Amino acid sequence: MQLKKLSKLSIALAQASGALLGATASAGQAHAQEIPWQIDSAILHYHESDGRVLAIEPVVALKKDFGEEHIFSTKLVLDSLTGASPNGAPPANVAQTFTAASGNASYTVAPGQLPLDNSFKDARGALSASWQQPIVPNTRLNVGGNISAELDFLSIAGNAAVAKDFNSKNTTLSAGLNLEYDSISPIGGAPTPLTRVNLKPVSTGDGNKTTDTKIVTDVLFGVTQVLSRQAIMQLNYSLSQASGYQTDPYKLLAVLNGNTLVLPSNYLFEKRPDSRTKHNVYSQLKYHFTEDVINLSYRYTTDNWNISSHTIDTRYRFEFGDSGVHIEPHARWYTQTAADFYKPYLVQGVDVDANGIALVQYATADSRLSAFDATTFGAKIGMALENETEISLRVERYKQVSQTTNTLTTGDLAGQKLVPDLSALIVQLSYSFRW
Repeated sequence: MQLKKLSKLSIALAQASGALLGATASAGQAHAQEIPWQIDSAILHYHESDGRVLAIEPVVALKKDFGEEHIFSTKLVLDSLTGASPNGAPPANVAQTFTAASGNASYTVAPGQLPLDNSFKDARGALSASWQQPIVPNTRLNVGGNISAELDFLSIAGNAAVAKDFNSKNTTLSAGLNLEYDSISPIGGAPTPLTRVNLKPVSTGDGNKTTDTKIVTDVLFGVTQVLSRQAIMQLNYSLSQASGYQTDPYKLLAVLNGNTLVLPSNYLFEKRPDSRTKHNVYSQLKYHFTEDVINLSYRYTTDNWNISSHTIDTRYRFEFGDSGVHIEPHARWYTQTAADFYKPYLVQGVDVDANGIALVQYATADSRLSAFDATTFGAKIGMALENETEISLRVERYKQVSQTTNTLTTGDLAGQKLVPDLSALIVQLSYSFRW
């Protein structure tokens, strides 16, 4: 399972517009042999508290300007994830025993502890490339592709974006399209959704198929406007349509009979709708003072799963004169509502009948689809070295606080925090140079 996923369409659109991410060399400025490769490398360390997910991610990106706005970019990302991942069941006042994803092992969680699957591990490799060039005066085309592979997941995508300059290049209109094909092959097979976990055949899934697919289509429209010699802003709208398998095969739900967990048949596999439509509005303002730069952005997202989110992000880059040193504090605030089928647990007689048959069409206890608030605070310090080389270090702390409340005062879940808070440390070391 991916720790995070960047929008390839947004990247292509930004490359095509070229405004907020820094303008490329304009046509005729230099010949291809005079423009070296720009190489950006980094290694990311992401570590969640309480022995949860640990991720190590090295990244290498290469960019070459061949002159006259002909630009090639490529990036390689490698992920290694280990640790323990929440399986969806809440902490309880009794011990809980679960079968690992492979079906060949089990693990027991002590009372009061969040159920974590300690067998969690994953590795991912992703390679992307893009090409930008003018197609008519003041109009650029950016086309690209991406392939990403994990132990149980394969994604192949292609994208294209067009950007056209108006108003003496002070205004840029952009449009983009991304098509993505995902193949999911769960370890141990794809379970039948909303069936009892202890009835899952070992290593054979539901007996019909062990691989499912998903198709994602994204369209994006944007405008970039130069407001003054110091200020520039961007406004984007994107629409995403996903169809196919979107259930997490490793997530389950606990079932309560009254206020009691009926062990060991108290867990069902989750199920999510096979279609999802998301709307996204994004705005960004960048203002350049005499030396310093402030970057402000706001994002609103809503979908037909009833999840709505707001994100405010701010960065301020302090330049220390001619020393080549800069410090960039960063603050991010995020809040979202829960999916309309999110349930921290199921109730027998309401969501499940006496025989363990689900009475609901969809249900998930995945905390990522619950209501929560999150903050990220940190800073980056960088230093420009000789020959257009730069080194930087970013350190941030992520904190996620659940809005899910527990109203049970008696029974196996009484007094437990159904969705424990999450904190994580993020450290990234970057090195950029020209070659």
